[in-house]
Amino acid sequence: MNCDMISEPVNLSTGPVGITAEVQRALAMPSISHRSTAFIKQYQQTVEMLCAAFNVNDAFILTGSGTMANEAMLWQIKALNKKGLILSNGEFGSRLISQSKRLEISYVEYILPWGEQFNPDVIENLIIQNNLSWILFCHCETSTGVINDLQAIAGMAHRYNIRCFADCMSTVGTQSLDLDHVSMATASSGKGLASVPGLAIVLSNIQPLESDHIPSYADLHSYSKKGGIPFTISSALVNALHTSIAQKLVPQQFELASAYSEKIFELLNSRGMVPFSNASTRVFTIVSSIASELQKRQLILSHESEYLRKRNWCQLALLGVYTEQQLKHTTKILQITQSWYISV
Repeated sequence: MNCDMISEPVNLSTGPVGITAEVQRALAMPSISHRSTAFIKQYQQTVEMLCAAFNVNDAFILTGSGTMANEAMLWQIKALNKKGLILSNGEFGSRLISQSKRLEISYVEYILPWGEQFNPDVIENLIIQNNLSWILFCHCETSTGVINDLQAIAGMAHRYNIRCFADCMSTVGTQSLDLDHVSMATASSGKGLASVPGLAIVLSNIQPLESDHIPSYADLHSYSKKGGIPFTISSALVNALHTSIAQKLVPQQFELASAYSEKIFELLNSRGMVPFSNASTRVFTIVSSIASELQKRQLILSHESEYLRKRNWCQLALLGVYTEQQLKHTTKILQITQSWYISV
């Protein structure tokens, strides 16, 4: 079987993802003032694209990583001054708990071993028994690839008239999402939206609360009052994001990701290598260290994060913009590779 199909590696990492030539050109454009008419117009267009794509009322674009987006969301949770529920079944759920502890947010925990699914009845009982006012969780727990049921959890929150907050770092841009019943969701430019890292995104259906205790840079109320641009923000990063959104949030990309996620899952699952994942995820946590072997065959995987090194795992993800040729190459490499070994 001939796999010499492509000349460049296929970036299948969890980030930074590969970017297209068009995004690279957008990034290389001369910088302009964040107060200029041209910048404000493009910023507003980018916000409108995000709102339309994910069915939210507003979007805030901040300088920073996904962690910054979560910090801004958590400050809004703290401003509620009410007790809520945080779900954790992996590394990034644990990080939400850690961040919440630092902010002295009032919450109860529902923690499961990595890879396990939350029981809706347990969530509902916790809400009722503790008279909770909000719930926070990761839609895709990136450390394992587990997809937590956003629609079910958001629907439950809606029924009980409580706020729903979600870390959607690995699902925004990778699959069709309707965030109508989600109060706030977070994303990052350098993951599923297929741009370069550096912009933190908060998608919102609620008006941000005003509080003198929120640090200025994380104060979404201030962003709202200032048209989303209270501070300097890189025109190059916004230009790149605007370009990448137009390329990524299209039916063809969603269809390709869906079809090849199923193929990749079947190939890896048949060898027992992705015990946490299913065909609907875009992040496959492989419980064998095969990253270096696949990298020799033009596939770039993630394997250097602390939680992956500790467990001798690696990750294959479909977060970027891909051609069918690239994804065909990926599945052919997975089919012919003979050096699998399993360490479950």
